[in-house]
Amino acid sequence: MSNFAYPFAPLAKSTSVFLAGLAALCLAATAGSAADGGRLTVLAAASSQPAVKEAARLFTAETGIAVDCSFGGTGGLLNQIRMEHFGDLFIPASDDFMDKAEEEALVDASTRRILCWLQPVICVAKGNPKQIKALKDLAQPGLRVALADPKSATIGTIAKAAMEAAGVYGAVSKRIVTYATDVQHSVSLLRLKEIDATFAYDVSQRQSSEVIDAVPIEGARAITIPVAVVAFSKQKERAQRFADYLAGPQGRAVFARHGYIIDPS
Repeated sequence: MSNFAYPFAPLAKSTSVFLAGLAALCLAATAGSAADGGRLTVLAAASSQPAVKEAARLFTAETGIAVDCSFGGTGGLLNQIRMEHFGDLFIPASDDFMDKAEEEALVDASTRRILCWLQPVICVAKGNPKQIKALKDLAQPGLRVALADPKSATIGTIAKAAMEAAGVYGAVSKRIVTYATDVQHSVSLLRLKEIDATFAYDVSQRQSSEVIDAVPIEGARAITIPVAVVAFSKQKERAQRFADYLAGPQGRAVFARHGYIIDPS
């Protein structure tokens, strides 16, 4: 027989039963808190992340209502709502996706509000060392370009359409070295110097102005970040409170502090 001694003696049966019961009570309490409106789930475009995260923290501190935020490509988030009937608030990166959500009755159209405006741009390293001044310049030999997946990210859809309209998508696609999951991923690759250029928004440049410059995209129109209550939410009143907070003076101040345009004029 081995003389090895276990560092901890086995738990007594009564202790095991007690701990199992305690764990069950904790799980029940957590589930009950969510069902009672203790936590909100926000599905938000990655482009809104800095402001929405801070606004959620401030809202929780003020109201006691916890907010869980899930950020990503707008198309993926919309599919999550569509397939799983999940979430309390939807914050896409464009009106187009919110229009789709309304058409499919995935959100309550009466709760829709605009939070801010975004201008699509080409983001490059500070000083623009590759001298990129237009979409056609992205096709130059040796350039490393990242594009957020057009199937799931708004900026990817916008960028692809702009390049197709300019007749340069075929040439530029040869320079795409990676398809990012969302705009934040694209910008992080640029900050890490793993690429030379990517498509993002004006606010992306303002949030990293020490390392990133922006080049205008000819013909690209500004888009909005809207918010609406998800039709399947079990706590619509609390979801509406957070939507009103985001679109109100306090929320707008947070968006402005992070460089977003809150007044298009």
